[in-house]
Amino acid sequence: MKLWLKILIGVGAVAVFLTAVGYWYFVTRDSREPSFVGWNQNCASCHGPTLTGTSLGPPLVDGDLQHGDTVPEIIKVIAEGIPNTTMMAWDNELSPELIKGLALYISERRQNYPAISDSYEAEPRESRDVQSIHHDFRLEQFATLESRPYSLAYMPNGNILVAEKTRGLSLVDPQGRQSPLIIDTPPVWETLLSVEGAWLNYGIVLDVELHPEFEENGWIYLSHTDRCQWSCGWLVPATMVRVVRGRIRDGRWVDQETIWSVHKDHYTPVPDGVAAGRLAFDGRGHLYISIGGKNTYDKLHQLDTPFGKIHRVRDDGTVPKDNPFWIAEDERSEASTIHTVWSYGHRTGQGLDAHPESGAIWNTEMGPRGGDEINQILSGQNYGWPLYTNGLDYNGEEVSIGMDLGLDFPIEDTVLPIVDFTPAPAISNFTFHNGSQFPAWKNDLLVGSLKAVSLYRLRIETGTLLEQETLIDNFGRIRDVEMGDDGLVYIALEHYDAGSLWRLVPK
Repeated sequence: MKLWLKILIGVGAVAVFLTAVGYWYFVTRDSREPSFVGWNQNCASCHGPTLTGTSLGPPLVDGDLQHGDTVPEIIKVIAEGIPNTTMMAWDNELSPELIKGLALYISERRQNYPAISDSYEAEPRESRDVQSIHHDFRLEQFATLESRPYSLAYMPNGNILVAEKTRGLSLVDPQGRQSPLIIDTPPVWETLLSVEGAWLNYGIVLDVELHPEFEENGWIYLSHTDRCQWSCGWLVPATMVRVVRGRIRDGRWVDQETIWSVHKDHYTPVPDGVAAGRLAFDGRGHLYISIGGKNTYDKLHQLDTPFGKIHRVRDDGTVPKDNPFWIAEDERSEASTIHTVWSYGHRTGQGLDAHPESGAIWNTEMGPRGGDEINQILSGQNYGWPLYTNGLDYNGEEVSIGMDLGLDFPIEDTVLPIVDFTPAPAISNFTFHNGSQFPAWKNDLLVGSLKAVSLYRLRIETGTLLEQETLIDNFGRIRDVEMGDDGLVYIALEHYDAGSLWRLVPK
């Protein structure tokens, strides 16, 4: 047999094996989850498989918990028990990690978080009226989409630009009609594998953002995962986030310029689900770009690599010399991205936006099992991942990645999250409210979630959380939240294979 044929067969066999492993992993992940297993082995006999109680133990859902319902309070009850009741102390029977996992499991069930696979199948309810603390509103569907969206951008003429991951860029008009695809945008590739709603992708479109002076210059910014294979030295597809800008003219993408890109040495076969690629302008001519951990986590604290960082460039792609780690081109390696780094130690920055008054940059960031975060992003600062997190690893153990990598810095040298979500709703993108239709929400954060299929409102002032409210629950996987120039709030939902646009209209 010829050598090239042997190599081809070998590569094919490896691909089949990896596909089979991936399929098994996604199909069985919910049933293998350690706290689910631990619950059924240790707790279900008294409190029931669905936490609704039995003759031996009370229900833990649909009512208040006598000893508190925060994760630390639930941990305390599990570990120490409740005197003079059948609730024994488990601290000598179960590991601290499993006790924390059980507390997370109870809290998730109390908040009606669906299983991950179920969240992909969650169909949004019909348009309905909603009451909230400051404003009542109507939640109404605005448009249906052909594929899953990642982002939207409201245009001055009332059209909405929609970026669908594996389809491309299109327009939705004020009547909710979706246009044909914009021609000649960066290429996207079909999903390589889809299992239980999870997509395995290499080469997708990510965020779309209008230049702050769009009406004068027409610039539209687009992030996507640029794909290569043989030219990157891989036998399988490899991708990395790239940011371009262009204009739309007669249904065609024109005048494209590259704003931020990296050396091919940084392209990896890590799937695009952790790419991030969110964009935000600060009102001072700077563009910020979030890059996820699309590599091994040791790269997150190597400042000359792009991963796990937020980068800052000017709107034309040039690099400001006041970036915290700026180094002249002749003093850095060809592949280094240290000159564009603004902050580091991030996991998967799913959201990015600028405060409408101060221009300060904020992000939302997914943790592992717990530890989703809202952060204000400060120049040159370390945000701690993977050495510090409030979450558990997916295997039910404490997150030890940072220690395993030999990372060693005190928590005092990191920026702690302003808001921690534990359990983790898988928070996605967010927007600061700055419209006239809901004046009592001025400057509040409106935050979407994927797993929790909910929309949250948070009021934060001088670094302190003052209010937190679930505006919409049991709704759908919210991938993006944006303000319209009309003062309404627009939401992009992803369904199993498609998507939809919704808006909040005041009553």
